[in-house]
Amino acid sequence: MKEIFIVEDNDHIRELLEFILSDQDYSVQSFPNARSFQDQINTKHPDLILMDIMLPDGNGLEMCNNLGFSEETSNIPVILMSAHANVNKDNCAVDFIPKPFDVEDLINRIGVQLR
Repeated sequence: MKEIFIVEDNDHIRELLEFILSDQDYSVQSFPNARSFQDQINTKHPDLILMDIMLPDGNGLEMCNNLGFSEETSNIPVILMSAHANVNKDNCAVDFIPKPFDVEDLINRIGVQLR
């Protein structure tokens, strides 16, 4: 079973993502902030990370770049999400999903990365 880490500070969005992805037979672990994610990513490496850009205690884009610099995490695909930003393909993310998102599109984009 493929594992996905979700980093999202909005409780409703995080719970919705957990439900949707669990229903698609993914193992899901979610984090409400950058600190809790950083604590876990140092010991466990998921198959994919779905990360909000604007977090209360960190910047998802910077965290994504840091993951790319680490030999242990550079191979983990990261999909960034935001309602306030757009990300070009020159950065660390393999994809960008604008909020609000279409559920089917989200599932398809994640599926492409986990093939």
